[in-house]
Amino acid sequence: MNEIQKDFWFSQSRMKRRSPFHPAVAAFVEPKVKFLVKNIFPSPTMTLLDVGCGNGYFTCHLAKFFDVTGLDFSPVMLQKNPHKKLVQGDANVLPFGDKSFDVVFCSDLLHHLPDPEKAVKEMTRVAKNFVAISEPNRNNPLMFLFGLLKKEERGSLKFTKKFLSKILAAQGLRLEKSLISGMIFPNKTPRIMVPFFKIFDFNFPFGSYITTISKR
Repeated sequence: MNEIQKDFWFSQSRMKRRSPFHPAVAAFVEPKVKFLVKNIFPSPTMTLLDVGCGNGYFTCHLAKFFDVTGLDFSPVMLQKNPHKKLVQGDANVLPFGDKSFDVVFCSDLLHHLPDPEKAVKEMTRVAKNFVAISEPNRNNPLMFLFGLLKKEERGSLKFTKKFLSKILAAQGLRLEKSLISGMIFPNKTPRIMVPFFKIFDFNFPFGSYITTISKR
């Protein structure tokens, strides 16, 4: 992770962030979790690693269906995460053995990394069955504008389904399912607008986020 990104996440970790259970956060997370559950068929004993878990947006909701371990490089973010099983670590050098988890999940991290392929290689190494990734969709007009205006988000301008698929294929992963959906920004969408933006929780090319499920 370059110095600009380190400075950005250092400052972000000290900013007030919404709870994982805020209505906008829940509305952002739940359709993606539902997509994973529908296609992976989890059990309470199925292990999942949440890479770049932050303060728990996905961790807390995934824990309803999986045995979840959260990992983040920022100890400050981990302190804000209400989940119990948390590990401080680097996505580029995951502190786990080969095939340690049934599922490895990562949301909104790859576009911040100078070498996203390296992180995906590590995720593939520690995954036993599935690697699931969610990233911004450059083809969404608002996401494209956000990437242009905010230098820390500039990496998102590369991310399309095609680009993400190439990264996955390079690690020998087979893309099983994909979902492009949503218009909710978890830290920005006003609570009052959540019901309206939930209308966009369906698969369409200009959705804000790409979520993929790949198999080893």
